[in-house]
Amino acid sequence: MKFLIAFGFFVLQPSLWIGVIRVYMIHTNRLKKERAIFNSAIYDDFYEGRHFVRMGLIFGVLASIILGGFLSISLEWLIIYEGLMAVGLLLIPWWLLPITIAGAASIITLMLPHFSQLHPIVSWFKQIGINQTSVAPINILIVFVVITLATAVYVNVNGGRFDSPTLVRNQRNNKTAVYKFNELSIFPFLLFIPGNWIHTSFPFMPLFQINNHSYALLLVPILIGMKFTVKRSIPRELFKALSKSLYVIVAVGVGFSVIGYFVPKIILPAIVILLLGYYLVLAMAKHNDSKQSFEYSEVMDGVRVIGIQPETPAAKMDLKVGDVIFEVNGIKITNEDEFYRALSTNSTYCRFKVRDRNDQLKITESAIFKNSPHEIGVKTYTEFSN
Repeated sequence: MKFLIAFGFFVLQPSLWIGVIRVYMIHTNRLKKERAIFNSAIYDDFYEGRHFVRMGLIFGVLASIILGGFLSISLEWLIIYEGLMAVGLLLIPWWLLPITIAGAASIITLMLPHFSQLHPIVSWFKQIGINQTSVAPINILIVFVVITLATAVYVNVNGGRFDSPTLVRNQRNNKTAVYKFNELSIFPFLLFIPGNWIHTSFPFMPLFQINNHSYALLLVPILIGMKFTVKRSIPRELFKALSKSLYVIVAVGVGFSVIGYFVPKIILPAIVILLLGYYLVLAMAKHNDSKQSFEYSEVMDGVRVIGIQPETPAAKMDLKVGDVIFEVNGIKITNEDEFYRALSTNSTYCRFKVRDRNDQLKITESAIFKNSPHEIGVKTYTEFSN
């Protein structure tokens, strides 16, 4: 019964519903862009929402089972974190938000007792009846590491799986495609909050007595996700490498946690170092992407594949975004009009000669929908004129 009450409190959190609305807006904006470019969406399904729910449930269950039974966090951290998350989701371009919010909330909370500049925050807490609670600082570091780990896993599992292009002009004014990963999830993290303020303010909330101390049991909404634009790399490979770098940050965080258990003074510097490490990893990923010699731009000797619609003949062929199709059914092509005319020479079957991003040649073939060569599922620059 107490867990059901905690779950009900989680469902009523404004930040959760702001996140749900944000995910829906990401989905609708993507569909709008795809339809504006190609006259039809590449991915009609609401995969952003599917990832939001699935990953939120998985992380929520695992984090709560592994750590929720003994990990407590201060009410000050909770209020600062939830406030930053709500404001960030509403107002701020959020490609840095999940880790930044967790880091900022942790740093501010740890600094409260020591810096006079934060006195207005302390005074406000006292005005609403919140007195500083005694929570081991190591718990704040552990929560930050957990959020970083969840973000790394989320990027590893979902990053680059859906190659939805946005079309722009490069410095030479040529049409080129870039690929945006723009997803988030919110998972429920079962945590104990010391003190009786929550129970006094919300009498229906469960209260526990542990070693003569009062704790409220809450499912805290935790934001994870990332917004990252890939310009030259293979999206899936870039996000795999990025997630591995984030795992290194997590491993360093685990090491800091072990040391911090015995030397609490290093906890605040450790969070700052981990946060800066996160920014460095993202900056390096962007730098490495920009240094790639390849570009998803138009070509003069064929048609560039910049999108592949699922459940179409193209999805069954050995095609990748970035490939250049230069021969169709034995006919050499140089543009989209020639591409579709060559497809029309056989209403039930097609055979492509393709050059991949490494200039390696390959041949791929498939049956197509009868009398529907335009339903092949290959997305090119045909509809883009801006």
